[in-house]
Amino acid sequence: MIKGNILGDVRAEQDTKMLDSAFWESSDYKALLESYDRPIVVGRRGTGKSALAHKLANHWSNKPKTVVIKIAPEEEQIIGLRDIFELFGEKYLHIKAGTKMAWRYAIYMEVISDIASHYKYQKNLDVASIKDHLSSWGAKRKGITSKVRIKLRSIFVENQSPQSRIADLSDALELDLIEEVLCEALEKSNVSYVIFADKLDEGYSPDNLGVAIVDGFVQAVIDIKTKINERVIAFAFVRDNIYRAISKLDPDFTRNIEGQTHRLHWDEYNLFNMVCNRFRVAFDCGIENNIRVWNKYAVRDLKGNEGFRTALKLTLYRPRDILVLLNEAFLRANSHNRQEIILDDIEVTAKSISINRLSDLHKEYEYIFPSLEEFTSAFYGSTSEVSVSSAIGKVNLILGKDEFEKEKQQDIFIIGNPKEVLQRLYSIGFLGIYNDQSASFVFCHDGKDPDRDFEDSARLLIHPCYWLALSTTQSELKLDEAEDIHDEYDIEVTSVSKEQRNQKIGALLSELEAISEGKNGAYDFEGWCLKAIKIIFAGVLCNVEANPNKNGLQQRDIVGTNLGETKFWERVLQDYKTRQVVFEVKNYRDLSASEYRQVNSYLCNDYGSIAFIITRDHSNNLTKDRELNWAKELYCNHNKLVVKLSCKFIEKHLRKIRSPQKHDALDKELNSLVDTYIRRYFSAKYK
Repeated sequence: MIKGNILGDVRAEQDTKMLDSAFWESSDYKALLESYDRPIVVGRRGTGKSALAHKLANHWSNKPKTVVIKIAPEEEQIIGLRDIFELFGEKYLHIKAGTKMAWRYAIYMEVISDIASHYKYQKNLDVASIKDHLSSWGAKRKGITSKVRIKLRSIFVENQSPQSRIADLSDALELDLIEEVLCEALEKSNVSYVIFADKLDEGYSPDNLGVAIVDGFVQAVIDIKTKINERVIAFAFVRDNIYRAISKLDPDFTRNIEGQTHRLHWDEYNLFNMVCNRFRVAFDCGIENNIRVWNKYAVRDLKGNEGFRTALKLTLYRPRDILVLLNEAFLRANSHNRQEIILDDIEVTAKSISINRLSDLHKEYEYIFPSLEEFTSAFYGSTSEVSVSSAIGKVNLILGKDEFEKEKQQDIFIIGNPKEVLQRLYSIGFLGIYNDQSASFVFCHDGKDPDRDFEDSARLLIHPCYWLALSTTQSELKLDEAEDIHDEYDIEVTSVSKEQRNQKIGALLSELEAISEGKNGAYDFEGWCLKAIKIIFAGVLCNVEANPNKNGLQQRDIVGTNLGETKFWERVLQDYKTRQVVFEVKNYRDLSASEYRQVNSYLCNDYGSIAFIITRDHSNNLTKDRELNWAKELYCNHNKLVVKLSCKFIEKHLRKIRSPQKHDALDKELNSLVDTYIRRYFSAKYK
């Protein structure tokens, strides 16, 4: 018997079982593990913001000396804040300034309250200095929003002007004192806190006050990152329409927020892996190959990558869309006594889903683009592919009307230019534009601002997920026929976050080229290795640091804590008893016996019996009669394995991170390298 949501619930809070057992570690998940540089995570509806928050919180909860705090206000709690924040006045900048300080105080107090309740950390907290704040903040069971509300009410003076309230707020909250006490307690306790703020769109209203409440929180998160320097790390998950509203209303957006943002992006590869992971759990399937898993439950015309792409064309490349589509398809298949889905199941469920997707689009951008519904309706009954001149003609019919309600009509008058309307429709993924170089229609699903010119000769395509809702002439065809017609198009998506990610990795690779080999460049090379190790081993090694024992006799260059979360690192933990992994860094190519003896002296207790030496060599291979003999001696006489890693090896895997298909390549190659040592280098026959 197939249940209603066989592949899991589309609401992350109701989908924890599937998330815990079938979560796909997407490129966005990996990027957020690698760096705290972009604490504002932006995504459209259904892009998995809450799922990411859940899994990232679980990841950090397993790290030593790390405490996770989750902030997820309910609708009524955010609504309840409006009356108190209204006391900051009506001007957007005033409200934002006041809410920013209030949210920063609230986050600080949540962390301080947790420290104060911890049997070990509480002794490091200067309770006497902040006694009144602790006693008035309230119990853990109370939501952060209600505590902020009560606190502000207690300090606001009646008949005070909004400007005075804002000017006096920092002193009234004693923010500097709170921050000083918090930093001291964190340093003494040697503990870090990670804050995850999700569901910030609950109770959201698209007016100055509603936008400023979220903007204030976003600014507080950025301030905390700057002021507390990784002892408190806060992430805010923000829906794209709210983010756009902030960019529109906040004059400091470009300077303060834009560079702190990570945009969520899904592509065919990541969505296919996500779906196949869920197939395995839902059907208790032990097949490892994704294509075989998909073909077992999606048959006939849905087989293979092309079959999945057929289903995906009815979505906006979002997890929620494809899960809803497949859940409904499996439900229909079950009513026909089948466990497998076929193309007919997809087609029947696609009409209602298409209508829902278009409705979601209208709701999502009703504040940023009030006249959106009118402009999308202009394409009702159109062909799926339209020329720019035809699209302009449809848009001009709306621009020429003066019969809509106030907000929509104002928006239409403000736009004025039909090509600007097309740019807007492109920026939200409604229209795609044909790219001659890739011979494909390119759609923007990241919600970024439009960056394409719409020349008269350009070809446009309404996104297939809206065809059925708009009764386009193309929708009369079967989906597989539509796929054949548009086979050369292979719908693509554009991605800002991927470009930013690749630029960062490219800059790191360029740094290595400028580091000279030998003593003069040793310090720079060690710093480069530290950054590279943090990136390529993100999610499997935590607390990676350089020279952790600066004052000791045994000064290991780089050490990371092994979480045992992949097959290779689980092997390191079980076979070699290594929880603390040592990377000795040598800024030259040729190793001598002294380097091997030095590493051997480190390996005891939690450092186990395996370590790595990173060199400037171009190959991981051991040289005969030197490195081979010394490595073999340590292994045969002391049961210690010292593995040589070349800088070219590190470079190669930094480059591979640019492609999400290769996230497990490093794990597999390290596993193979250790096998080479055991089977080849240390065998009796190898000399």
